[in-house]
Amino acid sequence: MDVWSERSAEGPSTAAEEGMAGAAETAGRSSVFEEPPLLMAAPRVGQPGRFKWLFAAVWLFYLVDPVTKAVHSDHSSAFKLLVYSLVAVFVVLYGWLAFSVYPRSGPIGAVSDSPPVVLPILVAMAVVAFVTSVAVYPELAGMWVYVGAGAGLGLSMEDKTAYRGVMAALALMTVCVLSSGALRSISTWLILAFPIFFAGMSTLGIRQMALLIGQLREARTQVAHLATNEERLRLARDLHDLTGHSLATITLKAELAQRMLAKARDAAPEGPTPRLDAALKEVQEIEQVSRQTLTDIRQAVSGYRRATLAVEVASAHAALDAAGIKLDAAPEVAAATGEFDPQSEAALAWSLREAVTNAIRHSGAARVEITLLPIGEEMVLTVRNDGYGLAATVGGTDECGGHGLTGLRERLDAVGGRLSVGGNDGDFRLVAAVPVVGS
Repeated sequence: MDVWSERSAEGPSTAAEEGMAGAAETAGRSSVFEEPPLLMAAPRVGQPGRFKWLFAAVWLFYLVDPVTKAVHSDHSSAFKLLVYSLVAVFVVLYGWLAFSVYPRSGPIGAVSDSPPVVLPILVAMAVVAFVTSVAVYPELAGMWVYVGAGAGLGLSMEDKTAYRGVMAALALMTVCVLSSGALRSISTWLILAFPIFFAGMSTLGIRQMALLIGQLREARTQVAHLATNEERLRLARDLHDLTGHSLATITLKAELAQRMLAKARDAAPEGPTPRLDAALKEVQEIEQVSRQTLTDIRQAVSGYRRATLAVEVASAHAALDAAGIKLDAAPEVAAATGEFDPQSEAALAWSLREAVTNAIRHSGAARVEITLLPIGEEMVLTVRNDGYGLAATVGGTDECGGHGLTGLRERLDAVGGRLSVGGNDGDFRLVAAVPVVGS
């Protein structure tokens, strides 16, 4: 009996056994890819525009009426010039505020953030409004409405800072009314208080609605990416389970047929016949084709199960949240899934997983920031934490099939990428860069 019959007599081959066990193996691994929670960080709302700030500045036309009254009043030219100057300064300040809040280029920033220049501008506006309405021209006390609206428009929504700004404008207006004899009355206070409060709260409400819209857009994008990945995994699982079992059965049947043909050939009274030899050769080729097809399917399934940025960002959110670490991930990271070379994206996804693992195990960080930027022909992933520096990170084992950062460098080298780590305590960064087009 030749080698084919001897191997068949021992039972199914290793490849056949692995193929028939594919369903159980795949089902066991599929639990790793359960849908993770979504992350909404720094949502973007709308599109940038060079003149969008005019939507806020256009409401300054309400100052035309008190300025017109000053023009037709009996005051001196010097007084009128002073009024014009104060109004001009106030208009410039409010326009500057709106110009600072609305970006001219690039994606619109997080609506909950506040540019650093906003608070000084608001303070300057409050000073001009107080001086104008108390010491110069009480008819321009309506400037306080713009101070309240500016506070709701520009101050941060975190920790109710914008809300406190609106209330501060209302309080300063009250002091202004009490300090000016021309304004000191309940009716004047009510005429100013209601517009200040409702203008500030309405502006703040619009920002909160914009934030919700941004979160819904990000959720829709991430759900689409996660649904795509889930469908890929389902196809990989079904492909492996269905065809793997069938091909393993074909391989087994081919081995049994070879054994039977070999026995028939050896037992032939007239010696080996050409027909039996030809049939045995054909069956051997069937077995080889089925084995190769099974190998190809496994490689295809492995490609479908590659790591992606969308899945890793969501997994990082769940892992860091469980560890009590705040995650600030730019939405571009998850949205980049499927937008450039799959192998390069997989290398970045493994880099992200390693960085998050090290942050949890070794860094003692309270905050992790993740950004992804296209620079030239590369995609650059930066993972920054405020924990310990490089010494606490090097040497730790990871989940990437390698040993710490060495495994990452090997993965990145394979796609023509590069890795950089370093930084002091409180500012440790891992930067991974990969080509947009596979090398």
